[in-house]
Amino acid sequence: MKEIRASQEIHRKKFNYLWDQFHNGYKPSVYNPEEVGDCNGRRHSLTLSIPIDQPEIIKGIESITDQIRCIPGVYIMPPEYYHITVKRLGFLTDQKQYDYDLEPQILEQIIEQSDQIFTQIPEFSLRLKSVNGLASFIIVEVEDNGAIAQIQGRFHEDATMVPSYSIEGENWLPHLSIAGLKNLQGLKALKSQMTKLRDIEIGEIRVTHIDLSQAILQRPCPQCRILRTFPLVRKDLSA
Repeated sequence: MKEIRASQEIHRKKFNYLWDQFHNGYKPSVYNPEEVGDCNGRRHSLTLSIPIDQPEIIKGIESITDQIRCIPGVYIMPPEYYHITVKRLGFLTDQKQYDYDLEPQILEQIIEQSDQIFTQIPEFSLRLKSVNGLASFIIVEVEDNGAIAQIQGRFHEDATMVPSYSIEGENWLPHLSIAGLKNLQGLKALKSQMTKLRDIEIGEIRVTHIDLSQAILQRPCPQCRILRTFPLVRKDLSA
């Protein structure tokens, strides 16, 4: 219980810092759907993610996006894009050139390692909380009690073929991206509207599986498809 409270407090402080930064002089970068970090032109991004497809949760997200979609420069992500990243894997390529490049045969080994890891991880719940700004995205904060960081830790230990990234573990802030900033034309209006929406919380979801997803980086937003679904260990909630 102490670890859960500590995780919640760390995330709360970091999200509050983001909120203050977003509203006090910080000018976010412009959203480019064809780039993920320093990808050197790579287009096929691979991630482990939690799909967000529950109707009541989608409705809650739309209660926010409907109030910012007409602001100039704001691009609303389509519902089929909604997901929470658990672990960034890399980019699918025919020939490895960078550390994050994954050749098809390596991907097959990663799938085998992922299968072994997820057969030992129980289902968990998380809460979709307040709206915030992160880099070029409008996000919803996620409270996961450290579950995602623990999964990342398991991959660092047991999935030897998967690259590690500096923003993972304790540095990771779980979130759901709901919009991107194509330009900063409406930034002042967006900040004002987000302040009005700050106290809205969307709700809780039960995570029963993790998807291996491939996103083709393209405009107006990445096109995602599921390559594999890994069920988590079912918990008897009545016990």
